[in-house]
Amino acid sequence: MEKYKFKYWFEWGCSEDRCPCLWSDNDAARERFGYNVDLNALPLSKDLINFLFKIGMEHDQALDWDYPSNPLRWSPEEEQSFKKIAKEGYLRLQQELGSNYEIEFCI
Repeated sequence: MEKYKFKYWFEWGCSEDRCPCLWSDNDAARERFGYNVDLNALPLSKDLINFLFKIGMEHDQALDWDYPSNPLRWSPEEEQSFKKIAKEGYLRLQQELGSNYEIEFCI
């Protein structure tokens, strides 16, 4: 069985039904999940999905939505805190998805 390969990073625009943080990175993944992967289509616990949505919503708070080209609203400490919690999400994804999935950390 071919592995499903993904890239993991947070994109702007997380909502209650969409959390853009996992992106297909090979044909097998794109054919099964599309490019921007719906987390609910994966064998993930609701707890992890909720955790990733929470991270995505926090990520969105860093952007100046009125003028997106402005610098992020986060302090260096807030940015480091985000990276730490995003890494936790990545490790949990790896653990829950198992060996048929390969995830590249891109944050």
